[in-house]
Amino acid sequence: MSVQEIQGAPLYPPAITPPDAPQKPIDFLRTFVRNPLLTLPKAAYQQRFLVHSPTPRIKMAWICDPPTIEDILVDKQGRFKKNAIEGRVLGPVLGEGVLIAEGNSWRWQRRAIAPLMRAGDIGTYVPAMSQAALEQVERWRSAESGIVQRVDKGMVDLTFAIIARTMLSGGEPAEAEMIKYEGDQFVSRTSWDLVYTILNLPRWLPHPNMWRSRLAAKRVRNAVFAIVRRRRAQSELTDDLLGRLLRASDPETGQTMTDVQIVDNLVTLLAAGHETTAKALTWTLYLLARAPDWQERARVEVLSVAGRDPIEAHHVERFEILDRVFKESMRLYPPVIVVARTPTEPVTLFGETFEPGDQLQIPIWCLHRNEALWDDPERFDPDRFLPEQERDRPRAQYMPFGAGARICIGMSFAMTEAKVILATLLQHASFEWDGAYVPEPLSRVTLRPRDGMPLKVHML
Repeated sequence: MSVQEIQGAPLYPPAITPPDAPQKPIDFLRTFVRNPLLTLPKAAYQQRFLVHSPTPRIKMAWICDPPTIEDILVDKQGRFKKNAIEGRVLGPVLGEGVLIAEGNSWRWQRRAIAPLMRAGDIGTYVPAMSQAALEQVERWRSAESGIVQRVDKGMVDLTFAIIARTMLSGGEPAEAEMIKYEGDQFVSRTSWDLVYTILNLPRWLPHPNMWRSRLAAKRVRNAVFAIVRRRRAQSELTDDLLGRLLRASDPETGQTMTDVQIVDNLVTLLAAGHETTAKALTWTLYLLARAPDWQERARVEVLSVAGRDPIEAHHVERFEILDRVFKESMRLYPPVIVVARTPTEPVTLFGETFEPGDQLQIPIWCLHRNEALWDDPERFDPDRFLPEQERDRPRAQYMPFGAGARICIGMSFAMTEAKVILATLLQHASFEWDGAYVPEPLSRVTLRPRDGMPLKVHML
């Protein structure tokens, strides 16, 4: 039974209307500042390849063809690199960490960090995840059952608490609050930097968000530097993720990281580790509120596996329905809506030649909703992720964490964290849509609801 049949009204399309055709330069740029999602034309949801030049100096392609995406990100990745957008927009706060670095700098940082994210080790963090989720339940329980709660704010507070406990052993509370607040201030002001990068305008040229954005980046990095310096001064390193990062070395060369590199990567892990998961959980709770049958199926599974006991690591792999629900949520609302590359040498795609500096955009938002790839793509249907369905699907058709060598290094952490949180919340609460509010998906590095996510929270 579909969501539409259950609710008696269509769930989709979401509260955005794509333009009928690629926009002219001034309209494209004006719309992009408001919400980059609104610049993606209808054809990007229907075709596998679309070329557009938003300005005479820019050649851009939107690519939703899984074999071509696999060539770009996996099989022929050496012929492509990240374009300037990510480094210029996120560089002020993330520095040259593993998310932004290229070439040998990226390779050795990735090798050094990868052992910290082994699936087997992530299980040791489940008690901290479960405890933080239970504390969020108690915050909701302290209010009247059934009232509207800002679940988006709750998910930010919850995921940051988990990151602080697993990466920082729960210490540094003052700096942690600074990082959470100023990190959000920075991310929410990225649209002008994106436009300036697309236009290749000089970094010094002011824009409306420039000074507040730079101040936020400086405050985040200063707070992390203070944490690292204090931890360096300790006689014995703890076994949280920061302690492991301080001890990490390249398994091939034995090289360790400088303090600047530690800060770059710790900020990356702190920011990406809570921001993306918080937004993915927010959208998942919205979908479950809109599809109460799936919410109840997931709850029955959780209670049959764990009862009302705290979620433990051995429970997580048994959450099959919950796993499908979260994957389908990230199909419809991927935490990051685009992956971008530029060729390192001239390449021809679909008969079009692209030069270094041209922009090859993989709009994950459109890829996951593309009519040429998915049956009834706007419908929320977690059974798309039954094993037999996943087995026959091209791997570059679904990529909420990216793909290839630069796939999100924290993917296993995020998937475990999300299922622990969802399971805990469903043990103790139910979520109800008010029947009217349809949030506008807004791209600000991550995908967030423009006006937050108010849902009725009933305690069980």
